[in-house]
Amino acid sequence: METMLKVSDLYVSYGHIEALRGVSVEVKKGQIVSIIGANGAGKSTLLRTISGLVKPKSGGVEFEGEVLPKKPSKIVGKGVVHVPEGRKCFSGLTIQDNLLVGGYLFKGKRLEEDLKEQYDRFPILEQRKNQFAGTLSGGEQQMLAVARGLMSRPKILLLDEPSMGLAPIIVNQIYDLIKQIRDSGITVLLVEQNARKALGICDYAYVLENGKINLSGSGEELLCSDAIRKAYLGG
Repeated sequence: METMLKVSDLYVSYGHIEALRGVSVEVKKGQIVSIIGANGAGKSTLLRTISGLVKPKSGGVEFEGEVLPKKPSKIVGKGVVHVPEGRKCFSGLTIQDNLLVGGYLFKGKRLEEDLKEQYDRFPILEQRKNQFAGTLSGGEQQMLAVARGLMSRPKILLLDEPSMGLAPIIVNQIYDLIKQIRDSGITVLLVEQNARKALGICDYAYVLENGKINLSGSGEELLCSDAIRKAYLGG
C-alpha cells in the first residue's frame, strides 16, 4: 500500500521544552491512522507541525513523496487539511459562511458542488445554514468543523480530538462519520485521548508518550496489549 504521509525524525521545541523527540510516523493511502497518548504527550504539536503551524527544529514531513511546503495555505493546497481541537468555528459567522471560508481555494460551480455535498452529508447544517455558528451545540460545531475541512477537498484529513467534550451518543456519530470519510477515499490521521474509540476504528496506530513514539501496531494489536489496557483503557 502506497505511503501518503511520512514524518521522519521530527524534533519540535517550545523554548527549552522538547515537545517532540525524534517522532517518525507513516500513513498509508486509504487508511485511518490513530495517534493516542495522554494530555501533553505531543499529539496536537505533531498535527500542527504537519500542517505548518509549528516550525520543527529538525526532521521532515513528506506528502506523496515530496517535502511539504512551509506555508500553511500551500499545505492545504496540496490536500493536507487540519481540523484543530476545540472545533474553532468562527462563532460570529453563519454556518454557510464558515463553510465558504473552508472552500476559499475554489470558486463558481465547483464551490457550489462542494457546498451541496456537505449539506447532503450534514442535513442539520443545511437546515440552520443562516444561523451563527456560536449558537450551535458542541456536537453540531464539531460537524461544522469537519464539514469546513472537507470543503478544502483534502486528500488527507488531520483530525485533532474530535470527540473531546461530547456526549457518548454524539461521539458514536462522529466516529461513524470518520469511517464514512475514509470510505469516500479520504485518508485520515486521527489524534485522540479516547484510546478505545481511536483503536477500534483505525487500521494502524502509534502511542505517543512524552514526545516520543513508544509503541505502534494495528488497532486490534494495541487493543489486546496489556500495557495499553493498563495505561489507557482502564485496566
